[in-house]
Amino acid sequence: MQNTSPTTCAWTRALCCGTAVAAIMTGSARAQAAPAKDPKIIDDTTISEVVVTGTLVRGVAPAGTNVIALSDGAIQETGATTTAQLLQTIPQFGAFNTLSAPVGAGNTVTSNRPNLRSLPGFNNSGGSTTLVLMDGRRIVGSGITSTSPDPDVIPPGVVERLEIVPDGGSAIYGSDAVAGVLNFQTRKRFDGLKVGARFGVAKHYQQGDLNITAGRSWSTGGAYLSYNHAEHASILGRERDYVHEFPNQVISGLALTTIQCAPGNVVQGGRIFALPFTTTSAVVGTANQCDASDPVTAYPSEARNSVLGSVSQDLGDKVQLDLKGFFTRRELDLVLGPYRYTQPVSGPAASPFFASHNVGSNQNVSGQFGALNAQRQAIDLETWGLLPTLTVDLGHRWRMRLLGSYSESTTSSHAGGLNAAALTRATTAGLFNPYDPATSDPATLAAVTRYEVFGKTDQRLADLRAVFDGDLFTLPGGAVKLAVGAEAYDEHLVTRKGEVVPGFEKTGYAGLFIGGTLIVPPIAAAPEARLSRTVKAVFGEVVAPIVSEKNALPGLRELTLSVAGRYDDYSDFGNTFNPKVGVTYRPLAWVKLRGSWGKSFVAPSLADAPPTEFTQILVVPASAFAPPPALVQNGTYPALTPGQVVLGARGNSPNIAPQRAKTTSFGIEVQPPILPGLSVDLSYYKIDFKGVIGLPPVGGPATATLYRDYPFLVQASPTVAQINSLVAQSSVPVTLCAPLPTCVYALLDIRKRNLGDFKLDGLDLNAKYRRDTSFGSLSFQVGGTYELNRDQSAASGLPFSDLLAANNTRLRLRTSVAAQIGDLLAQASWNHTAGFDLDPAAGLAPQQARVDAFNVVNLFFRYEVKGQGAFSDLELSLNIDNVFDQDPPEFRGTTSTAGSRGYTNGNTLGRFVQIGVEKRF
Repeated sequence: MQNTSPTTCAWTRALCCGTAVAAIMTGSARAQAAPAKDPKIIDDTTISEVVVTGTLVRGVAPAGTNVIALSDGAIQETGATTTAQLLQTIPQFGAFNTLSAPVGAGNTVTSNRPNLRSLPGFNNSGGSTTLVLMDGRRIVGSGITSTSPDPDVIPPGVVERLEIVPDGGSAIYGSDAVAGVLNFQTRKRFDGLKVGARFGVAKHYQQGDLNITAGRSWSTGGAYLSYNHAEHASILGRERDYVHEFPNQVISGLALTTIQCAPGNVVQGGRIFALPFTTTSAVVGTANQCDASDPVTAYPSEARNSVLGSVSQDLGDKVQLDLKGFFTRRELDLVLGPYRYTQPVSGPAASPFFASHNVGSNQNVSGQFGALNAQRQAIDLETWGLLPTLTVDLGHRWRMRLLGSYSESTTSSHAGGLNAAALTRATTAGLFNPYDPATSDPATLAAVTRYEVFGKTDQRLADLRAVFDGDLFTLPGGAVKLAVGAEAYDEHLVTRKGEVVPGFEKTGYAGLFIGGTLIVPPIAAAPEARLSRTVKAVFGEVVAPIVSEKNALPGLRELTLSVAGRYDDYSDFGNTFNPKVGVTYRPLAWVKLRGSWGKSFVAPSLADAPPTEFTQILVVPASAFAPPPALVQNGTYPALTPGQVVLGARGNSPNIAPQRAKTTSFGIEVQPPILPGLSVDLSYYKIDFKGVIGLPPVGGPATATLYRDYPFLVQASPTVAQINSLVAQSSVPVTLCAPLPTCVYALLDIRKRNLGDFKLDGLDLNAKYRRDTSFGSLSFQVGGTYELNRDQSAASGLPFSDLLAANNTRLRLRTSVAAQIGDLLAQASWNHTAGFDLDPAAGLAPQQARVDAFNVVNLFFRYEVKGQGAFSDLELSLNIDNVFDQDPPEFRGTTSTAGSRGYTNGNTLGRFVQIGVEKRF
């Protein structure tokens, strides 16, 4: 059945409302018999030139550095209704050619964070290697376990220009700008009224948005207010053929998918028996299996309301005041499926239901109960901020800018789950029947399902930056420009998270007795952490035009040098200095060479501090976390003995240090005069990244990687003193085995920490060609990135492994062809993500050794209606994405996220058709 209702109805109301507003305004204009005023966007030219992202100096591009810029028209052509969807169209981002959304049963992925260059540690580190700015300012972070901004708080409808600097930027902006900088520049002024709406459909899916912007400009300033409502339905696994499970286990010679089904199964001694059965009807080698991805959200439903307002006023000839404010509320809903369990049952003493089954003791009973949408997760984000700017013309081409930013966010997540400890107690007490959950005590079922993974994080950022820039002195090639300044900002974070009984997050739960038996043991309150820090910085940049057209020589038309540096002092971890040097050389008027070198860093996030993830010690059977047999046979690790356990420490390690990087780039831009309209830009980039923050691999096949590649985190055959030292770090009591130390096979330190180093280099290409014709114009554009090397080490000083030999794509490419025919623009684009080999091969027989490429073709049409009255300043658009309904490539491996199984290397809504209308008054 098609997944519609709430989203469709809400969107229909919004669309009708927007249409009504447009009709009323149009009717009013016609009744007055007065032509509607054309809206206009007024550039910031009242005082001085614009500052481009990547430099502090106004009026010049950053020397030696490439800037990728998208205009509001280019943004519209993507059809994106959220900023996350917009970034999916840019090859340099990890989300290119895929769907990006917070998806996951827990607190890990609760916000959209852009990952330029797909650098490691993305989902594990609270910080980010990609700096997100709004009008050149930092804004507050969001998420439960992250402190980096979510660009979705900025509605695409108010973005006048998106500038991306895919190069290190800490010399200008400080922390986070290792891979680069995103600067969303919103409109400064707007005059008139604009109403726009879009509505799109795909199989079992709808999305739409409504934008209303109204403003007025006057001779010394202006003001506008923009509202955006956007929402889309969810997609469940069963609604897409490519979302499915492949067999991932073999029992009794059967290749099986999920066995936690209804009815379920019994596994005993390597044999499987399908339920239901009686003493005489248990048949070995029979199984009930199901696809666990079918009822689970593959793409969550979302509703977002955003408001952005702007006021700009000249305070005389030399002073200008600008103030922008924004508010966004976003709600996401995810279905996590029914309640699934695997319950060990060893005999009548463990469960009175055991006696009726005669397949042997020490059974593991697997099954499911509850509705298919019984477990759900709700992720809510609310954020607001103010961004004031005071610009003062100091005379003699000098200017002062005071840029402020104050913003707050609240992110909450409620992910329903099953209380495993309570379920075991209920099974023993005879209140839960794992063989047939429907016959269980209803009060017990309610008790064991009243449980969730809870998280709520409040964040606050206050930032003030002062920049003085102007001409220092004059060279034959022009004025040497200097920019100096200082910045101070405060970060605050309050987070509370844990596994709780809903409603008892702050107080804790006293427990629950049923029939005189303690079924739900006491649950402590979710721990709260409060952290803050202050950052103070000074910075400067010099740009020297040594040669320009004023003093050009043959073979030397331009030579520009820039030097920048920034010193940051953090109240919690110390200080750091990061320089950057850039050079632009133009031997011919149509050839430009550029190069840059610099240092960047990512400060440890407040979410990475130990108080936000207390150390806990897990006690698990050593048989489930054993080293690879080859490492036991060669003597690297001792052999296991029956009954041994492993102690695993999880949480945040103390003294996590900054991640540091050296970045290098070279590029050439060519605009040959023999082919006017052609521009080709080719860049080489290199990132040497050290001390990557992440989590060591553990669990399932990853455990073998831990023993093999991270031996410094494994202490085999520990002593009593080593065991006690680790247990003393736990925030909760630990029940140890006996006798010590022989009952403990190994200690595993799997806490978040600075791990190894990472190296990446590659090529970026951006080529454009435009030619005027008798009917309008033709244009062609290709942009992409090709990785030459991607290497990573488990720890500093250890050998690097080649990540491109297998399991990663090298090439991401976007190509478009467009024709302007009078008032009609028609464009076709092709998004390509190259395939790659798998090592080891994925899945059970038949093995899969390669992942295919993913190719998506999109169409866009825009028609500007030329008419009077209701048809004046009217624009119609049509997007057809994934024209050929291409599914993402198949993947038979076992690694997955909630709802995204059976595929990799991309994702899609399927064939998606969206219509849009925009009316200006």
